[in-house]
Amino acid sequence: MEYRADFFLGVFGQILGYAADYVILWLLIQSFSTIDGWTWPELAFLVSLNILSYAIGASFTYTPTANMEELIRTGDFDKYLTKPLNTLMYLIASMFNFGYIAHITISLSILLWSVTALPVQWTFLKILYLICILIGGAMIQAGALILVSCWGFLFTKSQYLFSLYFKMKEFISYPMSIYAPFIQICLTWIIPLAFINYYPSLFLLGKQEGVLVYLTPLLGPIFLSVVIKLWFAGVNRYQGTGS
Repeated sequence: MEYRADFFLGVFGQILGYAADYVILWLLIQSFSTIDGWTWPELAFLVSLNILSYAIGASFTYTPTANMEELIRTGDFDKYLTKPLNTLMYLIASMFNFGYIAHITISLSILLWSVTALPVQWTFLKILYLICILIGGAMIQAGALILVSCWGFLFTKSQYLFSLYFKMKEFISYPMSIYAPFIQICLTWIIPLAFINYYPSLFLLGKQEGVLVYLTPLLGPIFLSVVIKLWFAGVNRYQGTGS
């Protein structure tokens, strides 16, 4: 908070940017009424789950993972290895990003609005399930960012993969059912982004039930644990770049 004006202007700009995404989606709905049967409140709920879970997970992991390429290239990563601390936790603690308060503000606001606008009976179990999928979705989002950064241990350069990840994440702003089967398979079983918001939304909105809708709370911790093991495997083989 040393530069408060800069911080708050940045937050305001981020809120405007994500608000524009919601407006674009709303304009599409005005033209087509629904998208594969999904109404505006349902789509707002779908997108908000994506943005809110990302904001929670990225608050801890985006800055350290996005900086991994530079840390490895310059040799600055070595200083994190000299401390008697868990390397990943040290990175996260030293680079926690408070700027994601903007993402949380806009997505949580729209999420709460959509919850009241939807004809859904919110029981205690559904509210508990919603909290669990937000936590599980945040773990998937955090795990995906850590996984991308692992590439840096092998090839030093990893920044371009972040752009690819964010392009892929845009797919889950819309129902998976509008995509070809190949894309649905990729976003379900290869990079499990569909579990962040699509499958949970099917259950909460009463569109579909099945085993997939219950996997997010379980898949999040499992995916994150596996990715963390891969990250430390990369640390163990890290030998510096000779900078």
